[in-house]
Amino acid sequence: MIRIAAGKALLCLLLLVSTAAAQKQGETKARVVAQNAVSIEAKSPEKKPAKDDKEDAVSESEKARREELAFALVRKHHPELASLLRPLKRLRPRQYDQAVRELSRVSERLSQIEQRSPERYEVELALWKSKSRIQLLTAQLQMTPENEELRQRLRDAIAEQIVSQRELYEMEKARVTQRLEFLNAQLDRLEGDMETLVDERLRSADAAAKKKFRESTPASSETPKK
Repeated sequence: MIRIAAGKALLCLLLLVSTAAAQKQGETKARVVAQNAVSIEAKSPEKKPAKDDKEDAVSESEKARREELAFALVRKHHPELASLLRPLKRLRPRQYDQAVRELSRVSERLSQIEQRSPERYEVELALWKSKSRIQLLTAQLQMTPENEELRQRLRDAIAEQIVSQRELYEMEKARVTQRLEFLNAQLDRLEGDMETLVDERLRSADAAAKKKFRESTPASSETPKK
């Protein structure tokens, strides 16, 4: 299943929503709100520098590739998120890079699923769309907790998520059932007298060995007499 770490995803969405709201009151206010949002993420201070250094080493071409994947995904499947993502690049570039990185990974994962199983892709995509909407609406609702319209939209998104989860579990159940049937068939083949089973495989191995020997041995030829 497509998964984004809940804490990181919610942090990025809080940054997006709070930044968009704060822009109306000026950049100073936006930076304050964004900084407050950063504090909700629980990170180990010892691990952060190493991770940041690794991200700083990412080439510009790789960053551009990630941006292309991320924005292609959200423009097509979650336009509201796309409109909120752009301002974050200027106001909170590190959090912007994090959000783009996560979204590009989702895009790549969905592409891989589509190549293997178009049917599963449709369900996985629907599941991601509902999850993304839930995260964004949750962040927006934290800004305006009395907004009943947002609450209803969140309720609808949760219902859609449950439907998609059920479909995905049904698909997974069918796959596991098919695999179980195959394993049971293999076990049935191995039932019976052990000596008989061993003799059958030994005869097969002997035949293969003799055939290989004949193929690798050059045909004998007599030297013509003078």
